[in-house]
Amino acid sequence: MHESEPMLPTAPLPDDASATTARVRHPRRLLVIFGSIGVAAVVAMGILLVASGRGPTVLDSAWHDLMQERRTDAGITVARWFEVAGGVNSMVIVGVLLTITLLILRRPWAALALAAAMICSEIATGTIKTLVARPRPADSLSDTGLASFPSGHTALAATTACVLALLIGRWFWVIAVPWVIAMAWSRTFLEAHWLTDVLAGAVLGTSIALVVYWAVTRALFTVGARDRDVSRRAIPLSSRSRPGTAGLGGARGAGRAASD
Repeated sequence: MHESEPMLPTAPLPDDASATTARVRHPRRLLVIFGSIGVAAVVAMGILLVASGRGPTVLDSAWHDLMQERRTDAGITVARWFEVAGGVNSMVIVGVLLTITLLILRRPWAALALAAAMICSEIATGTIKTLVARPRPADSLSDTGLASFPSGHTALAATTACVLALLIGRWFWVIAVPWVIAMAWSRTFLEAHWLTDVLAGAVLGTSIALVVYWAVTRALFTVGARDRDVSRRAIPLSSRSRPGTAGLGGARGAGRAASD
């Protein structure tokens, strides 16, 4: 199918039911598979930490010492900025503004994916923090709570960046990946987290983004198969979104997914 001939998932008609069914493809299952594996890996890491006494690993201690050796006033200033920018209060504002923007742009499914992913990320992070109850480094320069595993700043940054990258297109990964890395670095630079905390946060946040995006996209394809107008109102932010994962889209996104 050529891009100039987009095909929307439409309600089956008596004379072309089989053709319509063939046009509708569910989003790639790799999203939910990788996402589920990531969440399971973080949970398994938390169990291992509890079993080993919740203390730092050899890698944690080595990275902690390195951050102390490289600590500078300028570095602390930059890390403090990331702490505020990636905090819950700031991210709530960012999430609300992005959701409103998507609704104004008539991307309701994209807005749902972003809002749901951010909320799920916070719930998952808070739950695991409570259950694992790993203490922060004793010399932490941050006073954002007591529990350390996983890093909430890093998890929320990864969730938001990943969903936006899936919505906007591949080029946004150039912004998303450095943002998450910088957030993870800032948390360890302030000794607010161990290295394994931020690694787990990045994995958890990305995994939740993949699972939620997959679930919302699957719902869109299900509804769009019955309601042509629904799929038209959910046009993707970028017509160059990856085939099979642009399920939050309409004409071009659905057309490419159908031809993939």
